[in-house]
Amino acid sequence: MREKKTARRVAFTAVFTALSTAFLYLAAVLPTGQLGFLGVSALCGIAAVVEYGIAGGVFIWVGTSVLGFILSPSKVLAGVYAVFFGPYPVVKAFAERHGRILEWVIKLVFFNAALSVCVFAFKTAMFTFSGKALSVPVLYVAGNAVFAVFDVAVSRATGFYMSRIHPKIHK
Repeated sequence: MREKKTARRVAFTAVFTALSTAFLYLAAVLPTGQLGFLGVSALCGIAAVVEYGIAGGVFIWVGTSVLGFILSPSKVLAGVYAVFFGPYPVVKAFAERHGRILEWVIKLVFFNAALSVCVFAFKTAMFTFSGKALSVPVLYVAGNAVFAVFDVAVSRATGFYMSRIHPKIHK
């Protein structure tokens, strides 16, 4: 019986790693919706965390990051996934085990750290508008606002998954 559960866990995380990698690839090849596809790829990690805990989310994060750097035509998007969208489900699961205030502190510290890594790594070159670089404070303020909306949207998507999809997986 234990082997069946292990095989199910490996198959689930492998399928969702492939799905997450496919969304990462779509983000790289389609000219619009890049952040949307990256967000959907993070939902694959959320499903793994719901089904198999933080270890499942880590497996998808690492697997998709490695495959993204190998297969994706955009190494920049693979890097953004590896730094933010991949670990986000794991951080979210960890943060939501704490009180509401500490939860948001953990999430915002994670987001700002990930944003700082991206800004440093890409030397703000990817954050341009009309040929002028966005000011870094504006980037952080706007980024935190967008992140808060993203987190609420992911929480609602997680609720949908828990109520509609999770019960069907465990029949």
